[in-house]
Amino acid sequence: MQRFISKNLFWILQFLGWGAFSLFLATVANLSENWKGILVITIGNMVVFIIMTSLLRWVLNKVAPLENFKPIMLVKIVVAVFIAALLIPTVTYYAGYGVGKFAKLVFVDSKEIFNKPPTEPNAFGKYIIYSIILGGWTVFFYIIKLIRNSNNERIRRLRLKDQVKQAQLNTLKGHINPQFIFTALTNIKGLMLAPETLSLQVPPLLLPNMIELATRYGVLGTKNEDTIRLKSEVKNQRLKISILHTGTMTLTKPRQVLENTLKQRLKLLYGNEASFMSNHEIDSHTLWVVLPIKAIAKPQA
Repeated sequence: MQRFISKNLFWILQFLGWGAFSLFLATVANLSENWKGILVITIGNMVVFIIMTSLLRWVLNKVAPLENFKPIMLVKIVVAVFIAALLIPTVTYYAGYGVGKFAKLVFVDSKEIFNKPPTEPNAFGKYIIYSIILGGWTVFFYIIKLIRNSNNERIRRLRLKDQVKQAQLNTLKGHINPQFIFTALTNIKGLMLAPETLSLQVPPLLLPNMIELATRYGVLGTKNEDTIRLKSEVKNQRLKISILHTGTMTLTKPRQVLENTLKQRLKLLYGNEASFMSNHEIDSHTLWVVLPIKAIAKPQA
Protein backbone atom coordinates (compact mmCIF):
# COMPACT_ATOMS: atom_id res chain seq x y z
CA MET A 1 0.00 0.00 0.00
CA GLN A 2 2.80 2.41 0.90
CA ARG A 3 4.57 1.64 -2.37
CA PHE A 4 1.34 2.29 -4.31
CA ILE A 5 0.85 5.66 -2.58
CA SER A 6 4.46 6.67 -3.19
CA LYS A 7 4.27 5.70 -6.85
CA ASN A 8 0.94 7.45 -7.49
CA LEU A 9 1.29 10.36 -5.08
CA PHE A 10 0.68 12.99 -7.76
CA TRP A 11 -2.66 11.52 -8.87
CA ILE A 12 -3.82 10.89 -5.31
CA LEU A 13 -3.16 14.51 -4.39
CA GLN A 14 -4.84 15.64 -7.62
CA PHE A 15 -8.07 13.79 -6.86
CA LEU A 16 -8.15 14.71 -3.18
CA GLY A 17 -7.14 18.35 -3.62
CA TRP A 18 -9.23 19.24 -6.64
CA GLY A 19 -12.13 17.13 -5.36
CA ALA A 20 -12.29 19.14 -2.14
CA PHE A 21 -11.83 22.44 -3.99
CA SER A 22 -14.52 21.55 -6.56
CA LEU A 23 -16.95 20.64 -3.80
CA PHE A 24 -16.28 24.00 -2.18
CA LEU A 25 -16.94 25.82 -5.48
CA ALA A 26 -20.11 23.81 -6.13
CA THR A 27 -21.39 24.75 -2.68
CA VAL A 28 -20.62 28.47 -2.73
CA ALA A 29 -21.63 28.97 -6.39
CA ASN A 30 -25.26 28.38 -5.36
CA LEU A 31 -26.09 26.80 -8.72
CA SER A 32 -28.05 24.06 -7.01
CA GLU A 33 -29.49 23.23 -3.63
CA ASN A 34 -30.02 19.61 -4.63
CA TRP A 35 -27.32 17.06 -3.74
CA LYS A 36 -27.49 15.69 -7.27
CA GLY A 37 -26.68 19.07 -8.74
CA ILE A 38 -23.82 19.63 -6.28
CA LEU A 39 -22.42 16.18 -7.14
CA VAL A 40 -22.59 16.82 -10.89
CA ILE A 41 -20.97 20.25 -10.59
CA THR A 42 -18.25 18.89 -8.27
CA ILE A 43 -17.34 16.06 -10.63
CA GLY A 44 -17.39 18.35 -13.67
CA ASN A 45 -15.09 20.95 -12.08
CA MET A 46 -12.78 18.27 -10.67
CA VAL A 47 -12.31 16.68 -14.11
CA VAL A 48 -11.53 20.06 -15.66
CA PHE A 49 -9.00 21.00 -12.98
CA ILE A 50 -7.29 17.61 -13.13
CA ILE A 51 -7.00 17.70 -16.91
CA MET A 52 -5.71 21.28 -17.01
CA THR A 53 -3.18 20.84 -14.19
CA SER A 54 -2.00 17.55 -15.67
CA LEU A 55 -1.32 19.35 -18.95
CA LEU A 56 0.37 22.14 -17.00
CA ARG A 57 2.51 19.57 -15.22
CA TRP A 58 3.59 18.12 -18.57
CA VAL A 59 4.49 21.60 -19.86
CA LEU A 60 6.43 22.49 -16.70
CA ASN A 61 8.43 19.26 -16.87
CA LYS A 62 9.34 20.12 -20.45
CA VAL A 63 10.17 23.81 -20.20
CA ALA A 64 11.30 24.07 -16.55
CA PRO A 65 12.57 20.74 -15.23
CA LEU A 66 13.65 20.84 -11.61
CA GLU A 67 16.70 18.68 -12.35
CA ASN A 68 18.17 21.40 -14.59
CA PHE A 69 16.52 24.53 -13.21
CA LYS A 70 17.76 27.96 -14.31
CA PRO A 71 16.52 31.47 -13.36
CA ILE A 72 15.25 32.12 -16.91
CA MET A 73 12.81 29.25 -16.41
CA LEU A 74 10.84 31.38 -13.95
CA VAL A 75 9.59 33.40 -16.93
CA LYS A 76 8.49 30.20 -18.67
CA ILE A 77 6.66 29.09 -15.54
CA VAL A 78 4.78 32.40 -15.26
CA VAL A 79 3.81 32.28 -18.93
CA ALA A 80 2.60 28.66 -18.66
CA VAL A 81 0.53 29.43 -15.54
CA PHE A 82 -0.96 32.56 -17.16
CA ILE A 83 -1.99 30.68 -20.32
CA ALA A 84 -3.59 27.92 -18.24
CA ALA A 85 -5.46 30.55 -16.18
CA LEU A 86 -6.80 32.09 -19.41
CA LEU A 87 -8.04 28.73 -20.67
CA ILE A 88 -9.69 27.40 -17.51
CA PRO A 89 -12.76 29.75 -17.44
CA THR A 90 -13.58 28.93 -21.06
CA VAL A 91 -13.00 25.21 -20.58
CA THR A 92 -15.06 25.28 -17.39
CA TYR A 93 -17.94 27.04 -19.14
CA TYR A 94 -18.19 24.54 -21.97
CA ALA A 95 -17.59 21.68 -19.58
CA GLY A 96 -20.55 22.94 -17.55
CA TYR A 97 -22.63 22.92 -20.72
CA GLY A 98 -21.59 19.32 -21.32
CA VAL A 99 -22.35 18.39 -17.73
CA GLY A 100 -25.83 19.85 -18.13
CA LYS A 101 -26.43 17.69 -21.19
CA PHE A 102 -25.16 14.67 -19.30
CA ALA A 103 -27.42 15.45 -16.34
CA LYS A 104 -30.45 15.42 -18.64
CA LEU A 105 -29.60 11.88 -19.70
CA VAL A 106 -29.01 10.62 -16.16
CA PHE A 107 -31.56 12.47 -14.05
CA VAL A 108 -35.24 12.76 -14.87
CA ASP A 109 -35.57 16.01 -12.91
CA SER A 110 -32.44 17.60 -14.39
CA LYS A 111 -34.19 20.95 -14.95
CA GLU A 112 -35.02 21.21 -11.28
CA ILE A 113 -31.62 20.40 -9.78
CA PHE A 114 -29.99 23.62 -11.05
CA ASN A 115 -31.15 27.00 -9.79
CA LYS A 116 -29.61 29.02 -12.64
CA PRO A 117 -27.40 28.45 -15.69
CA PRO A 118 -23.61 28.95 -15.54
CA THR A 119 -22.36 32.46 -16.17
CA GLU A 120 -20.52 33.58 -19.31
CA PRO A 121 -16.69 33.59 -19.06
CA ASN A 122 -16.35 37.34 -19.39
CA ALA A 123 -15.42 38.41 -15.85
CA PHE A 124 -11.82 39.63 -15.58
CA GLY A 125 -11.75 38.68 -11.91
CA LYS A 126 -11.95 35.01 -12.81
CA TYR A 127 -8.62 35.18 -14.60
CA ILE A 128 -7.00 36.73 -11.55
CA ILE A 129 -8.49 34.11 -9.23
CA TYR A 130 -7.47 31.20 -11.44
CA SER A 131 -3.98 32.68 -11.85
CA ILE A 132 -3.60 32.74 -8.07
CA ILE A 133 -4.97 29.21 -7.72
CA LEU A 134 -2.71 27.79 -10.44
CA GLY A 135 0.23 29.76 -9.09
CA GLY A 136 -0.26 28.15 -5.69
CA TRP A 137 -0.67 24.75 -7.32
CA THR A 138 2.61 25.28 -9.21
CA VAL A 139 4.50 26.19 -6.03
CA PHE A 140 3.05 23.14 -4.29
CA PHE A 141 3.96 20.98 -7.31
CA TYR A 142 7.60 22.03 -7.20
CA ILE A 143 7.77 21.62 -3.41
CA ILE A 144 6.46 18.05 -3.64
CA LYS A 145 8.82 17.30 -6.52
CA LEU A 146 11.76 18.76 -4.60
CA ILE A 147 10.93 16.60 -1.57
CA ARG A 148 10.64 13.46 -3.70
CA ASN A 149 13.91 14.17 -5.51
CA SER A 150 15.61 14.77 -2.17
CA ASN A 151 14.29 11.46 -0.81
CA ASN A 152 15.36 9.60 -3.96
CA GLU A 153 18.83 11.12 -3.73
CA ARG A 154 19.06 10.16 -0.06
CA ILE A 155 18.04 6.59 -0.87
CA ARG A 156 20.56 6.47 -3.73
CA ARG A 157 23.34 7.65 -1.42
CA LEU A 158 22.39 5.11 1.25
CA ARG A 159 22.48 2.33 -1.33
CA LEU A 160 25.82 3.54 -2.63
CA LYS A 161 27.15 3.74 0.93
CA ASP A 162 25.93 0.21 1.59
CA GLN A 163 27.64 -1.02 -1.59
CA VAL A 164 30.89 0.67 -0.54
CA LYS A 165 30.69 -0.93 2.91
CA GLN A 166 29.98 -4.32 1.36
CA ALA A 167 32.97 -3.92 -0.97
CA GLN A 168 35.16 -2.96 1.99
CA LEU A 169 33.88 -5.94 3.95
CA ASN A 170 34.65 -8.29 1.07
CA THR A 171 38.15 -6.80 0.82
CA LEU A 172 38.68 -7.29 4.56
CA LYS A 173 37.48 -10.87 4.27
CA GLY A 174 40.01 -11.45 1.53
CA HIS A 175 42.72 -10.11 3.82
CA ILE A 176 41.55 -11.78 6.97
CA ASN A 177 41.04 -15.36 5.74
CA PRO A 178 44.66 -16.15 4.81
CA GLN A 179 45.99 -14.17 7.76
CA PHE A 180 43.66 -15.97 10.13
CA ILE A 181 44.78 -19.37 8.89
CA PHE A 182 48.51 -18.72 9.14
CA THR A 183 48.61 -16.61 12.32
CA ALA A 184 46.29 -18.92 14.24
CA LEU A 185 48.24 -22.00 13.24
CA THR A 186 51.02 -21.52 15.82
CA ASN A 187 48.60 -21.17 18.73
CA ILE A 188 46.44 -24.05 17.57
CA LYS A 189 49.43 -26.29 17.06
CA GLY A 190 50.69 -25.58 20.56
CA LEU A 191 47.31 -26.42 22.09
CA MET A 192 46.47 -29.53 20.08
CA LEU A 193 49.72 -31.55 20.15
CA ALA A 194 50.13 -34.38 22.74
CA PRO A 195 53.65 -34.92 24.18
CA GLU A 196 54.44 -37.95 22.01
CA THR A 197 53.87 -35.98 18.81
CA LEU A 198 56.04 -32.97 19.61
CA SER A 199 59.05 -34.36 17.74
CA LEU A 200 57.09 -35.06 14.56
CA GLN A 201 56.72 -32.83 11.54
CA VAL A 202 53.76 -32.49 9.19
CA PRO A 203 53.65 -31.25 5.59
CA PRO A 204 53.33 -27.46 5.08
CA LEU A 205 49.76 -26.12 4.93
CA LEU A 206 48.27 -29.44 6.06
CA LEU A 207 46.86 -28.02 9.30
CA PRO A 208 45.67 -24.75 7.70
CA ASN A 209 43.78 -26.74 5.05
CA MET A 210 42.07 -28.89 7.64
CA ILE A 211 41.24 -25.88 9.81
CA GLU A 212 39.78 -24.09 6.81
CA LEU A 213 37.54 -27.08 6.08
CA ALA A 214 36.26 -27.00 9.67
CA THR A 215 35.79 -23.24 9.90
CA ARG A 216 35.09 -21.72 6.50
CA TYR A 217 32.93 -24.62 5.37
CA GLY A 218 31.72 -25.58 8.83
CA VAL A 219 31.14 -23.54 11.96
CA LEU A 220 31.21 -20.17 10.18
CA GLY A 221 28.11 -21.21 8.23
CA THR A 222 25.89 -21.17 11.31
CA LYS A 223 24.90 -18.60 13.92
CA ASN A 224 24.99 -21.08 16.79
CA GLU A 225 27.82 -21.42 19.30
CA ASP A 226 29.70 -24.36 17.82
CA THR A 227 33.01 -25.90 18.84
CA ILE A 228 36.14 -27.24 17.14
CA ARG A 229 38.32 -29.93 18.76
CA LEU A 230 41.79 -30.80 17.48
CA LYS A 231 43.66 -33.93 18.49
CA SER A 232 46.90 -35.68 17.51
CA GLU A 233 48.01 -39.16 18.55
CA VAL A 234 50.50 -41.84 17.62
CA LYS A 235 49.08 -45.30 16.99
CA ASN A 236 50.65 -48.27 15.19
CA GLN A 237 53.59 -46.22 13.98
CA ARG A 238 51.27 -43.68 12.43
CA LEU A 239 50.41 -40.08 13.30
CA LYS A 240 46.70 -39.43 13.37
CA ILE A 241 45.51 -35.79 13.30
CA SER A 242 41.77 -35.35 13.75
CA ILE A 243 39.47 -32.32 13.83
CA LEU A 244 35.94 -32.60 15.18
CA HIS A 245 33.50 -29.73 14.82
CA THR A 246 29.81 -29.24 15.45
CA GLY A 247 27.35 -27.21 13.41
CA THR A 248 26.83 -27.51 9.69
CA MET A 249 28.91 -28.95 6.90
CA THR A 250 28.73 -26.91 3.72
CA LEU A 251 29.28 -29.11 0.68
CA THR A 252 30.29 -26.73 -2.09
CA LYS A 253 32.52 -26.88 -5.11
CA PRO A 254 35.35 -24.85 -3.41
CA ARG A 255 35.27 -27.31 -0.50
CA GLN A 256 35.54 -30.27 -2.86
CA VAL A 257 38.43 -28.59 -4.66
CA LEU A 258 40.24 -28.05 -1.33
CA GLU A 259 39.69 -31.67 -0.25
CA ASN A 260 40.89 -33.02 -3.60
CA THR A 261 43.97 -30.78 -3.44
CA LEU A 262 44.77 -32.03 0.07
CA LYS A 263 44.43 -35.68 -1.02
CA GLN A 264 46.62 -35.14 -4.08
CA ARG A 265 49.37 -33.52 -2.00
CA LEU A 266 49.34 -36.42 0.46
CA LYS A 267 49.52 -38.91 -2.38
CA LEU A 268 52.47 -37.10 -3.95
CA LEU A 269 54.32 -36.98 -0.61
CA TYR A 270 53.52 -40.42 0.81
CA GLY A 271 51.92 -42.45 -1.97
CA ASN A 272 49.41 -44.90 -0.54
CA GLU A 273 50.82 -44.73 3.00
CA ALA A 274 48.86 -41.58 3.94
CA SER A 275 45.14 -41.04 3.88
CA PHE A 276 42.54 -38.31 4.39
CA MET A 277 39.06 -39.26 5.56
CA SER A 278 35.92 -37.53 6.79
CA ASN A 279 32.76 -38.55 8.59
CA HIS A 280 29.66 -36.34 8.62
CA GLU A 281 26.71 -36.78 10.94
CA ILE A 282 23.78 -34.50 11.80
CA ASP A 283 25.47 -32.38 14.46
CA SER A 284 29.02 -33.71 14.44
CA HIS A 285 31.65 -33.80 11.71
CA THR A 286 35.10 -35.36 11.87
CA LEU A 287 38.11 -34.87 9.61
CA TRP A 288 41.30 -36.84 10.06
CA VAL A 289 44.63 -37.44 8.38
CA VAL A 290 46.83 -40.49 8.96
CA LEU A 291 50.56 -40.16 8.17
CA PRO A 292 53.39 -42.69 8.40
CA ILE A 293 55.80 -41.76 11.22
CA LYS A 294 58.99 -42.88 9.46
CA ALA A 295 58.38 -40.52 6.57
CA ILE A 296 57.73 -37.52 8.81
CA ALA A 297 60.26 -38.16 11.59
CA LYS A 298 62.31 -35.14 12.50
CA PRO A 299 65.88 -35.58 11.26
CA GLN A 300 68.46 -35.94 14.01
CA ALA A 301 71.07 -33.24 14.42
